[in-house]
Amino acid sequence: MQLPTVQSITHWVNRVAHTLFTGRWRRVVTGVFLGLTAVVILTVLYGNRELLRTYEWHIQPYWLLIATLVMFGSMFLGGWAWHLVAKRMAGVENGRLNLKIWWYANLAKRIPGVVWYIASRAILYEQAGVSKRTTSLLSGLELALIFVSGIITTLLTLPFWILPTEITENLGRAWFLLILLPLSFLLIQPRILEKIWQKLSHETNTHPLRWRDTLYWLGFYVIIWVLGGVVMFSTINFFQTLPATQLLATIGMWALASSVSLAGAITFTSIGVREVSLTLLLTQLMPLPVAIITIIAIRLLWLAGELITAVISLKLTPTPPF
Repeated sequence: MQLPTVQSITHWVNRVAHTLFTGRWRRVVTGVFLGLTAVVILTVLYGNRELLRTYEWHIQPYWLLIATLVMFGSMFLGGWAWHLVAKRMAGVENGRLNLKIWWYANLAKRIPGVVWYIASRAILYEQAGVSKRTTSLLSGLELALIFVSGIITTLLTLPFWILPTEITENLGRAWFLLILLPLSFLLIQPRILEKIWQKLSHETNTHPLRWRDTLYWLGFYVIIWVLGGVVMFSTINFFQTLPATQLLATIGMWALASSVSLAGAITFTSIGVREVSLTLLLTQLMPLPVAIITIIAIRLLWLAGELITAVISLKLTPTPPF
């Protein structure tokens, strides 16, 4: 029996992605994800019905509004950061086009395996005249920037984590983790990125990268991590008051758990990693029931945000570059 080659697998993935993310099938896919999201929401709520019924909640509705507004701000900045990278590295200057594709391709994150997320972008950009190779390289660069900025955010907030003594003592012995910071910067070193880009894309960048480019992108992604942490902090306060002194710790926990999940994104092992990691971390700040329901609420909130922006992207018509 002849095993499938990498080329045949890639060709099959591209064909499936082309079918799912172009033409009338785009609306069908959006509708399917809406339905699946409704099923997920109902299943999660039903599976935790006893917890929801018996726990003494202290609901503060205005925190949910804050979480929602900050989440949409984060999703806009995420799309704009992608636009900045695509404009600089691939010359795709149409901001609305980049935002449209970034928002819609987020739906593919719900399919296990990062390959679908990248393939969906590649298919959509191909219709705009951008090669699949270039789009795939841009997606890889984005993942590297997100991971590095997540590590940076975690390490910068670590001194402000207010945790039990037995845990802080262990963290104190882990000072060597700071080595990750300079090592992470090697991943976005301009000359290294330039060489990798030229070798894989077979294209020469007429405007060489500088540190101001990569640090500018990193700054955007650090802000996005901070906003994600604020969303989690606000969601927690929707159910139970958490002191403002825990804000930086919450941001760091969000960045750490999400970075760990991202590191395994190329395999199926990433499924549920962020949720489990966040639950373990949050139990240091609150009772287990609050931690569990907070993770459920955050997951549903981001699902809703991704679906809403995906629907908006269907109506978003690319205009001349801005």
